[in-house]
Amino acid sequence: MKIEPSVENMQYYINKDSVSRHLNIVSKEYDQWKEKNSYFYGEIKSFLRRNVAPGSRVLEIGCRTGDMLAATEPSRGVGIDVSTEMIDIARKKHANYEFICTYYSQIEAKEKFDYILLLNVLGYSYDVTEVLENVHKFCHSTTKIIITTTNPWWRPLFTLSEKLKIKMPFGPYNFIEKRNLTKIIEAMDFSINSSGFLALCPKKIPLLSYIANKVLTRVGVINKLSFVQYMVLRPVPENKTDLNMGCSVIIPCYNEAGNIAQAVKRVPKMGSNTEIIVVSDGSQDETADIVREMQKDMPELKLIDYSPNHGKGYAVTTGFNAATQDIIMILDADMSVMPEELPRFFSLLNKGVCDFVNGTRLIYPMQDQAMKLANLFGNKIFSFIMTFLTGQNLTDTLCGTKALYKKDYKRIKMGVDKWGDFDLLFGAAKNGSRILEVPVHYMSRTAGTSKMKALSHGIHLMKVCFRGFKELVLEL
Repeated sequence: MKIEPSVENMQYYINKDSVSRHLNIVSKEYDQWKEKNSYFYGEIKSFLRRNVAPGSRVLEIGCRTGDMLAATEPSRGVGIDVSTEMIDIARKKHANYEFICTYYSQIEAKEKFDYILLLNVLGYSYDVTEVLENVHKFCHSTTKIIITTTNPWWRPLFTLSEKLKIKMPFGPYNFIEKRNLTKIIEAMDFSINSSGFLALCPKKIPLLSYIANKVLTRVGVINKLSFVQYMVLRPVPENKTDLNMGCSVIIPCYNEAGNIAQAVKRVPKMGSNTEIIVVSDGSQDETADIVREMQKDMPELKLIDYSPNHGKGYAVTTGFNAATQDIIMILDADMSVMPEELPRFFSLLNKGVCDFVNGTRLIYPMQDQAMKLANLFGNKIFSFIMTFLTGQNLTDTLCGTKALYKKDYKRIKMGVDKWGDFDLLFGAAKNGSRILEVPVHYMSRTAGTSKMKALSHGIHLMKVCFRGFKELVLEL
Protein backbone atom coordinates (compact mmCIF):
# COMPACT_ATOMS: atom_id res chain seq x y z
CA MET A 1 0.00 0.00 0.00
CA LYS A 2 1.54 3.28 -1.11
CA ILE A 3 1.32 6.22 1.29
CA GLU A 4 1.90 9.66 -0.14
CA PRO A 5 1.18 13.13 1.22
CA SER A 6 -1.86 14.64 -0.46
CA VAL A 7 -1.26 18.27 0.40
CA GLU A 8 -0.26 20.19 -2.72
CA ASN A 9 3.27 21.59 -2.93
CA MET A 10 4.27 19.83 0.31
CA GLN A 11 8.03 19.29 0.48
CA TYR A 12 9.52 16.50 2.54
CA TYR A 13 13.11 16.20 3.59
CA ILE A 14 13.24 12.47 2.90
CA ASN A 15 11.82 11.50 -0.48
CA LYS A 16 12.99 9.99 -3.74
CA ASP A 17 14.26 13.26 -5.21
CA SER A 18 16.13 14.52 -2.13
CA VAL A 19 17.85 11.15 -1.55
CA SER A 20 18.75 10.72 -5.22
CA ARG A 21 20.12 14.27 -5.39
CA HIS A 22 22.27 13.75 -2.28
CA LEU A 23 23.68 10.41 -3.47
CA ASN A 24 24.50 11.81 -6.90
CA ILE A 25 26.45 14.62 -5.23
CA VAL A 26 28.52 12.35 -2.96
CA SER A 27 28.99 9.59 -5.57
CA LYS A 28 32.31 10.92 -6.90
CA GLU A 29 33.90 10.78 -3.45
CA TYR A 30 31.92 7.82 -2.11
CA ASP A 31 34.61 5.18 -2.65
CA GLN A 32 37.27 7.56 -1.30
CA TRP A 33 35.31 7.96 1.93
CA LYS A 34 34.99 4.19 2.15
CA GLU A 35 38.74 3.80 1.68
CA LYS A 36 39.40 6.22 4.54
CA ASN A 37 37.17 4.04 6.72
CA SER A 38 38.23 0.69 5.27
CA TYR A 39 38.34 -1.05 8.66
CA PHE A 40 34.72 -0.13 9.41
CA TYR A 41 33.49 -1.29 6.00
CA GLY A 42 35.62 -4.40 6.37
CA GLU A 43 33.66 -5.27 9.51
CA ILE A 44 30.40 -4.95 7.59
CA LYS A 45 31.73 -7.17 4.81
CA SER A 46 32.83 -9.79 7.36
CA PHE A 47 29.33 -9.73 8.85
CA LEU A 48 27.83 -10.30 5.40
CA ARG A 49 30.17 -13.19 4.64
CA ARG A 50 29.15 -14.87 7.89
CA ASN A 51 25.48 -14.60 7.01
CA VAL A 52 25.38 -15.01 3.22
CA ALA A 53 26.33 -18.30 1.60
CA PRO A 54 28.59 -17.80 -1.46
CA GLY A 55 27.00 -18.72 -4.76
CA SER A 56 23.52 -17.57 -3.70
CA ARG A 57 21.02 -15.32 -5.45
CA VAL A 58 21.38 -11.91 -3.79
CA LEU A 59 19.38 -8.69 -4.19
CA GLU A 60 20.67 -5.47 -2.63
CA ILE A 61 18.32 -2.49 -2.34
CA GLY A 62 20.36 0.68 -1.95
CA CYS A 63 23.47 -0.89 -3.47
CA ARG A 64 25.44 2.36 -3.99
CA THR A 65 28.64 1.40 -5.91
CA GLY A 66 28.07 -2.35 -5.56
CA ASP A 67 30.97 -3.33 -3.29
CA MET A 68 28.85 -4.93 -0.58
CA LEU A 69 26.89 -6.96 -3.10
CA ALA A 70 30.15 -8.17 -4.65
CA ALA A 71 31.52 -9.09 -1.22
CA THR A 72 28.82 -11.76 -0.86
CA GLU A 73 30.12 -13.54 -4.02
CA PRO A 74 26.66 -14.28 -5.44
CA SER A 75 25.95 -16.50 -8.42
CA ARG A 76 23.27 -14.00 -9.38
CA GLY A 77 23.62 -10.48 -7.99
CA VAL A 78 21.20 -7.61 -8.55
CA GLY A 79 21.71 -4.13 -7.15
CA ILE A 80 19.10 -1.37 -7.05
CA ASP A 81 19.63 2.28 -6.23
CA VAL A 82 17.93 5.64 -6.83
CA SER A 83 21.21 7.34 -7.78
CA THR A 84 22.09 7.29 -11.47
CA GLU A 85 25.69 8.23 -10.66
CA MET A 86 26.11 5.41 -8.12
CA ILE A 87 24.65 2.88 -10.55
CA ASP A 88 27.02 4.00 -13.32
CA ILE A 89 30.00 3.46 -11.03
CA ALA A 90 28.68 0.06 -9.89
CA ARG A 91 28.25 -1.15 -13.47
CA LYS A 92 31.84 -0.22 -14.32
CA LYS A 93 33.29 -1.82 -11.17
CA HIS A 94 31.22 -5.00 -11.16
CA ALA A 95 30.19 -5.80 -14.72
CA ASN A 96 29.30 -9.41 -13.83
CA TYR A 97 26.30 -8.28 -11.78
CA GLU A 98 23.12 -6.45 -12.79
CA PHE A 99 22.47 -2.92 -11.53
CA ILE A 100 19.17 -1.09 -11.91
CA CYS A 101 18.42 2.57 -11.22
CA THR A 102 14.91 2.82 -9.82
CA TYR A 103 12.94 3.64 -6.67
CA TYR A 104 12.13 0.82 -4.25
CA SER A 105 8.36 1.15 -4.74
CA GLN A 106 8.80 0.80 -8.52
CA ILE A 107 10.71 -2.49 -8.41
CA GLU A 108 9.07 -5.27 -10.41
CA ALA A 109 9.16 -8.71 -8.79
CA LYS A 110 10.28 -10.93 -11.67
CA GLU A 111 12.30 -13.38 -9.57
CA LYS A 112 12.94 -14.59 -6.02
CA PHE A 113 16.22 -14.27 -4.12
CA ASP A 114 17.97 -16.25 -1.39
CA TYR A 115 19.19 -13.11 0.37
CA ILE A 116 18.01 -9.51 0.31
CA LEU A 117 20.31 -6.80 1.65
CA LEU A 118 19.05 -3.51 3.10
CA LEU A 119 22.31 -1.98 4.29
CA ASN A 120 21.77 1.42 5.87
CA VAL A 121 18.94 2.11 3.42
CA LEU A 122 15.85 2.26 5.66
CA GLY A 123 17.01 5.58 7.09
CA TYR A 124 16.69 7.04 3.59
CA SER A 125 13.11 5.81 3.20
CA TYR A 126 10.03 7.98 3.60
CA ASP A 127 7.96 4.94 4.54
CA VAL A 128 9.76 1.93 6.06
CA THR A 129 6.61 -0.21 6.03
CA GLU A 130 6.22 0.33 2.30
CA VAL A 131 9.84 -0.71 1.71
CA LEU A 132 9.38 -3.98 3.60
CA GLU A 133 6.05 -4.66 1.89
CA ASN A 134 7.87 -4.45 -1.44
CA VAL A 135 10.72 -6.65 -0.20
CA HIS A 136 8.29 -9.44 0.65
CA LYS A 137 7.45 -10.03 -3.01
CA PHE A 138 11.07 -11.01 -3.75
CA CYS A 139 11.11 -13.68 -1.05
CA HIS A 140 10.65 -17.42 -1.20
CA SER A 141 9.99 -19.43 1.97
CA THR A 142 13.64 -19.51 3.15
CA THR A 143 14.84 -16.07 2.01
CA LYS A 144 16.85 -14.12 4.57
CA ILE A 145 16.62 -10.32 4.74
CA ILE A 146 19.67 -8.63 6.25
CA ILE A 147 19.15 -5.11 7.59
CA THR A 148 21.67 -2.68 9.03
CA THR A 149 20.94 0.81 10.34
CA THR A 150 23.01 3.50 12.01
CA ASN A 151 22.74 3.74 15.79
CA PRO A 152 20.90 7.01 16.70
CA TRP A 153 22.94 7.38 19.90
CA TRP A 154 25.89 8.55 17.82
CA ARG A 155 24.01 11.20 15.88
CA PRO A 156 25.68 14.19 17.67
CA LEU A 157 29.12 12.75 16.91
CA PHE A 158 28.20 12.20 13.27
CA THR A 159 26.98 15.80 12.99
CA LEU A 160 30.24 17.09 14.46
CA SER A 161 32.31 14.82 12.19
CA GLU A 162 30.51 16.12 9.12
CA LYS A 163 31.18 19.72 10.14
CA LEU A 164 34.87 18.88 10.58
CA LYS A 165 34.77 17.17 7.15
CA ILE A 166 36.12 13.89 8.50
CA LYS A 167 33.00 11.94 7.60
CA MET A 168 30.85 11.61 4.51
CA PRO A 169 27.60 13.62 4.88
CA PHE A 170 24.50 11.57 5.68
CA GLY A 171 22.18 13.90 3.79
CA PRO A 172 18.44 13.30 4.26
CA TYR A 173 18.50 10.48 6.82
CA ASN A 174 16.19 9.24 9.55
CA PHE A 175 17.88 7.60 12.55
CA ILE A 176 15.66 4.71 13.70
CA GLU A 177 16.22 2.93 17.01
CA LYS A 178 16.36 -0.84 16.76
CA ARG A 179 13.45 -1.24 19.17
CA ASN A 180 11.28 0.99 16.97
CA LEU A 181 12.23 -0.95 13.87
CA THR A 182 11.31 -4.12 15.75
CA LYS A 183 7.84 -2.68 16.39
CA ILE A 184 7.31 -2.09 12.67
CA ILE A 185 8.42 -5.64 11.81
CA GLU A 186 6.15 -7.16 14.47
CA ALA A 187 3.16 -5.84 12.54
CA MET A 188 4.31 -7.42 9.25
CA ASP A 189 4.76 -10.87 7.73
CA PHE A 190 8.34 -11.33 8.94
CA SER A 191 10.04 -12.99 11.87
CA ILE A 192 13.33 -11.88 13.39
CA ASN A 193 15.95 -14.62 13.24
CA SER A 194 18.57 -12.61 15.07
CA SER A 195 19.50 -9.03 15.87
CA GLY A 196 22.37 -7.21 17.50
CA PHE A 197 25.09 -4.63 17.09
CA LEU A 198 28.27 -4.21 15.03
CA ALA A 199 31.33 -1.95 15.04
CA LEU A 200 31.64 -0.91 18.66
CA CYS A 201 35.09 0.34 17.66
CA PRO A 202 34.95 1.57 14.02
CA LYS A 203 38.68 2.29 13.75
CA LYS A 204 41.48 -0.27 13.85
CA ILE A 205 43.26 -0.17 17.17
CA PRO A 206 45.43 -3.27 17.75
CA LEU A 207 43.79 -5.72 20.18
CA LEU A 208 41.29 -3.15 21.47
CA SER A 209 39.19 -3.10 18.31
CA TYR A 210 39.28 -6.91 18.14
CA ILE A 211 37.98 -7.28 21.70
CA ALA A 212 35.39 -4.54 21.25
CA ASN A 213 33.99 -5.85 17.97
CA LYS A 214 34.18 -9.60 18.62
CA VAL A 215 33.37 -9.76 22.33
CA LEU A 216 31.84 -6.57 23.73
CA THR A 217 29.23 -6.29 20.95
CA ARG A 218 27.66 -9.33 22.65
CA VAL A 219 27.59 -7.74 26.11
CA GLY A 220 24.33 -6.05 27.13
CA VAL A 221 24.28 -2.26 27.67
CA ILE A 222 27.84 -1.91 26.30
CA ASN A 223 26.79 -3.19 22.86
CA LYS A 224 24.21 -0.40 22.60
CA LEU A 225 27.14 1.97 22.06
CA SER A 226 27.98 0.26 18.76
CA PHE A 227 27.77 2.25 15.55
CA VAL A 228 25.64 -0.24 13.64
CA GLN A 229 22.42 -2.07 14.49
CA TYR A 230 21.49 -5.20 12.54
CA MET A 231 18.60 -7.61 12.06
CA VAL A 232 18.25 -10.82 10.09
CA LEU A 233 14.65 -11.50 9.06
CA ARG A 234 12.84 -14.24 7.25
CA PRO A 235 9.36 -14.11 5.73
CA VAL A 236 6.50 -15.98 7.32
CA PRO A 237 3.44 -17.12 5.35
CA GLU A 238 1.35 -14.12 4.45
CA ASN A 239 -1.53 -13.56 6.84
CA LYS A 240 -4.52 -13.68 4.52
CA THR A 241 -7.06 -13.72 7.33
CA ASP A 242 -10.08 -11.54 6.60
CA LEU A 243 -12.52 -11.28 9.47
CA ASN A 244 -14.83 -9.32 7.17
CA MET A 245 -15.19 -6.53 9.70
CA GLY A 246 -16.54 -3.06 9.21
CA CYS A 247 -14.99 0.14 10.49
CA SER A 248 -16.29 3.25 12.26
CA VAL A 249 -13.98 6.26 11.98
CA ILE A 250 -14.64 8.80 14.72
CA ILE A 251 -13.53 12.38 13.99
CA PRO A 252 -13.83 14.49 17.16
CA CYS A 253 -13.54 18.19 16.39
CA TYR A 254 -13.85 21.64 17.90
CA ASN A 255 -13.80 24.61 15.54
CA GLU A 256 -12.21 22.73 12.62
CA ALA A 257 -14.06 24.37 9.71
CA GLY A 258 -10.77 24.74 7.84
CA ASN A 259 -9.92 21.03 8.03
CA ILE A 260 -13.08 18.96 8.38
CA ALA A 261 -13.97 18.63 4.68
CA GLN A 262 -10.56 17.21 3.75
CA ALA A 263 -10.50 14.97 6.82
CA VAL A 264 -13.81 13.39 5.81
CA LYS A 265 -13.15 13.15 2.06
CA ARG A 266 -9.79 11.44 2.49
CA VAL A 267 -10.95 8.62 4.78
CA PRO A 268 -10.41 5.42 2.73
CA LYS A 269 -12.98 2.66 2.37
CA MET A 270 -12.09 -0.15 4.77
CA GLY A 271 -13.50 -3.63 5.22
CA SER A 272 -17.11 -4.63 4.68
CA ASN A 273 -18.40 -1.17 5.55
CA THR A 274 -16.93 2.19 6.53
CA GLU A 275 -18.94 4.74 8.46
CA ILE A 276 -17.60 8.16 9.40
CA ILE A 277 -18.88 9.84 12.54
CA VAL A 278 -18.01 13.50 13.00
CA VAL A 279 -18.52 14.69 16.58
CA SER A 280 -18.72 18.47 16.69
CA ASP A 281 -17.82 19.15 20.30
CA GLY A 282 -19.55 22.51 20.80
CA SER A 283 -17.95 24.06 17.71
CA GLN A 284 -18.73 27.75 17.31
CA ASP A 285 -17.70 28.00 13.66
CA GLU A 286 -19.10 26.38 10.50
CA THR A 287 -17.77 22.86 11.22
CA ALA A 288 -21.19 21.25 11.69
CA ASP A 289 -22.73 23.10 8.73
CA ILE A 290 -19.97 21.87 6.41
CA VAL A 291 -20.58 18.28 7.50
CA ARG A 292 -24.36 18.62 7.01
CA GLU A 293 -23.76 19.78 3.45
CA MET A 294 -21.43 16.82 2.82
CA GLN A 295 -24.03 14.37 4.15
CA LYS A 296 -26.19 15.01 1.08
CA ASP A 297 -23.71 13.02 -1.04
CA MET A 298 -22.26 10.72 1.63
CA PRO A 299 -24.77 8.35 3.22
CA GLU A 300 -21.99 6.80 5.33
CA LEU A 301 -21.32 10.16 7.03
CA LYS A 302 -22.95 10.85 10.38
CA LEU A 303 -22.90 14.00 12.49
CA ILE A 304 -23.22 14.41 16.24
CA ASP A 305 -23.48 18.09 17.13
CA TYR A 306 -23.96 19.37 20.66
CA SER A 307 -23.16 22.32 22.87
CA PRO A 308 -21.32 23.39 24.98
CA ASN A 309 -17.80 22.05 24.48
CA HIS A 310 -16.98 19.08 26.75
CA GLY A 311 -13.48 18.15 25.58
CA LYS A 312 -12.01 15.53 23.26
CA GLY A 313 -12.45 12.60 25.65
CA TYR A 314 -16.19 13.20 25.85
CA ALA A 315 -16.41 13.57 22.06
CA VAL A 316 -14.51 10.31 21.50
CA THR A 317 -16.76 8.46 23.96
CA THR A 318 -19.88 9.89 22.30
CA GLY A 319 -18.66 8.80 18.88
CA PHE A 320 -17.66 5.33 20.05
CA ASN A 321 -21.05 4.81 21.67
CA ALA A 322 -22.75 5.71 18.40
CA ALA A 323 -20.51 3.47 16.28
CA THR A 324 -22.15 0.44 14.65
CA GLN A 325 -19.13 -1.35 13.17
CA ASP A 326 -16.76 -3.99 14.63
CA ILE A 327 -13.62 -1.84 14.57
CA ILE A 328 -13.59 1.71 15.90
CA MET A 329 -10.83 4.22 15.38
CA ILE A 330 -10.03 7.87 16.00
CA LEU A 331 -8.89 10.36 13.37
CA ASP A 332 -8.02 13.86 14.56
CA ALA A 333 -9.64 16.54 12.42
CA ASP A 334 -6.51 18.71 12.37
CA MET A 335 -5.03 16.54 9.57
CA SER A 336 -1.79 16.07 11.51
CA VAL A 337 -2.06 12.38 10.59
CA MET A 338 -2.95 11.54 7.00
CA PRO A 339 -6.26 9.63 6.72
CA GLU A 340 -4.61 7.49 4.02
CA GLU A 341 -2.63 5.74 6.78
CA LEU A 342 -5.75 4.42 8.55
CA PRO A 343 -5.94 1.12 6.56
CA ARG A 344 -2.79 -0.08 8.30
CA PHE A 345 -4.58 0.25 11.64
CA PHE A 346 -7.65 -1.52 10.30
CA SER A 347 -5.70 -4.35 8.65
CA LEU A 348 -4.00 -5.48 11.87
CA LEU A 349 -7.35 -5.79 13.63
CA ASN A 350 -9.20 -7.29 10.67
CA LYS A 351 -6.49 -9.99 10.45
CA GLY A 352 -6.62 -10.65 14.20
CA VAL A 353 -2.94 -9.77 14.65
CA CYS A 354 -3.55 -7.70 17.79
CA ASP A 355 -6.35 -6.19 19.89
CA PHE A 356 -5.38 -2.52 19.95
CA VAL A 357 -3.40 -0.34 17.53
CA ASN A 358 -1.68 2.82 18.72
CA GLY A 359 -0.20 5.36 16.32
CA THR A 360 3.31 6.63 16.93
CA ARG A 361 4.61 9.93 15.52
CA LEU A 362 8.13 9.53 16.88
CA ILE A 363 9.68 7.17 14.32
CA TYR A 364 9.54 9.20 11.12
CA PRO A 365 10.81 12.80 10.82
CA MET A 366 8.10 15.37 11.52
CA GLN A 367 7.17 18.04 9.03
CA ASP A 368 8.54 21.45 10.07
CA GLN A 369 7.68 22.03 13.75
CA ALA A 370 4.64 19.76 13.87
CA MET A 371 5.33 18.98 17.53
CA LYS A 372 6.71 21.69 19.78
CA LEU A 373 9.81 20.86 21.84
CA ALA A 374 7.92 21.03 25.16
CA ASN A 375 5.25 18.66 23.85
CA LEU A 376 7.87 16.29 22.47
CA PHE A 377 9.71 16.20 25.79
CA GLY A 378 6.49 15.62 27.72
CA ASN A 379 5.43 12.90 25.31
CA LYS A 380 8.66 10.98 25.86
CA ILE A 381 8.23 11.21 29.64
CA PHE A 382 4.66 9.92 29.50
CA SER A 383 5.67 7.15 27.10
CA PHE A 384 8.23 5.97 29.65
CA ILE A 385 5.66 6.09 32.44
CA MET A 386 2.98 4.34 30.41
CA THR A 387 5.39 1.61 29.30
CA PHE A 388 6.10 0.91 32.96
CA LEU A 389 2.44 0.97 33.99
CA THR A 390 1.03 -1.09 31.11
CA GLY A 391 3.92 -3.50 30.67
CA GLN A 392 3.85 -2.85 26.91
CA ASN A 393 6.43 -0.93 24.89
CA LEU A 394 4.75 2.38 24.02
CA THR A 395 6.60 5.17 22.27
CA ASP A 396 3.84 7.74 21.70
CA THR A 397 0.92 7.62 24.13
CA LEU A 398 -0.55 10.95 23.01
CA CYS A 399 -0.96 10.20 19.32
CA GLY A 400 -4.65 10.75 18.63
CA THR A 401 -4.88 7.93 16.06
CA LYS A 402 -5.94 4.72 17.80
CA ALA A 403 -8.02 1.68 16.80
CA LEU A 404 -9.63 -1.18 18.71
CA TYR A 405 -12.53 -3.62 18.68
CA LYS A 406 -15.92 -2.22 19.67
CA LYS A 407 -16.48 -5.25 21.93
CA ASP A 408 -13.30 -4.45 23.90
CA TYR A 409 -14.21 -0.78 24.20
CA LYS A 410 -17.34 -1.75 26.11
CA ARG A 411 -15.08 -3.03 28.92
CA ILE A 412 -13.04 0.18 29.17
CA LYS A 413 -13.75 2.85 31.74
CA MET A 414 -13.76 6.28 30.09
CA GLY A 415 -14.04 9.77 31.52
CA VAL A 416 -10.95 10.09 33.73
CA ASP A 417 -8.62 11.44 31.03
CA LYS A 418 -10.28 14.40 29.33
CA TRP A 419 -8.39 13.57 26.13
CA GLY A 420 -9.29 9.87 26.19
CA ASP A 421 -5.87 8.53 25.13
CA PHE A 422 -4.80 7.24 28.55
CA ASP A 423 -8.26 5.85 29.33
CA LEU A 424 -8.03 3.70 26.21
CA LEU A 425 -4.45 2.56 26.81
CA PHE A 426 -5.05 1.75 30.48
CA GLY A 427 -8.24 -0.06 29.57
CA ALA A 428 -6.53 -2.11 26.87
CA ALA A 429 -3.75 -3.10 29.26
CA LYS A 430 -6.25 -4.01 31.98
CA ASN A 431 -8.15 -6.18 29.48
CA GLY A 432 -4.95 -8.04 28.62
CA SER A 433 -5.03 -6.75 25.04
CA ARG A 434 -2.02 -7.02 22.77
CA ILE A 435 -1.07 -3.48 21.73
CA LEU A 436 0.87 -2.86 18.53
CA GLU A 437 2.12 0.51 17.29
CA VAL A 438 1.95 1.76 13.71
CA PRO A 439 4.27 4.61 12.68
CA VAL A 440 2.52 7.60 11.14
CA HIS A 441 3.87 10.70 9.42
CA TYR A 442 3.13 13.70 11.62
CA MET A 443 2.16 16.83 9.70
CA SER A 444 1.80 20.47 10.61
CA ARG A 445 -1.77 21.70 10.86
CA THR A 446 -3.13 23.15 7.64
CA ALA A 447 -5.62 25.36 9.50
CA GLY A 448 -6.61 26.33 13.05
CA THR A 449 -4.57 26.05 16.24
CA SER A 450 -3.72 23.18 18.58
CA LYS A 451 -5.86 22.73 21.69
CA MET A 452 -3.04 21.03 23.60
CA LYS A 453 -1.46 23.13 26.36
CA ALA A 454 1.74 21.44 27.55
CA LEU A 455 1.78 22.56 31.21
CA SER A 456 -1.87 22.35 32.24
CA HIS A 457 -2.55 19.17 30.32
CA GLY A 458 0.72 17.67 31.56
CA ILE A 459 -0.41 18.11 35.16
CA HIS A 460 -3.77 16.56 34.34
CA LEU A 461 -2.12 13.55 32.68
CA MET A 462 0.15 12.97 35.68
CA LYS A 463 -2.99 12.65 37.80
CA VAL A 464 -4.38 10.15 35.31
CA CYS A 465 -1.12 8.18 35.49
CA PHE A 466 -1.46 8.01 39.27
CA ARG A 467 -4.87 6.46 38.81
CA GLY A 468 -3.33 3.97 36.39
CA PHE A 469 -0.64 3.14 38.92
CA LYS A 470 -3.26 2.31 41.53
CA GLU A 471 -5.31 0.16 39.15
CA LEU A 472 -2.63 -1.62 37.14
CA VAL A 473 0.29 -1.89 39.56
CA LEU A 474 -1.28 -1.82 43.04
CA GLU A 475 -4.51 -3.37 41.74
CA LEU A 476 -6.60 -1.21 44.06
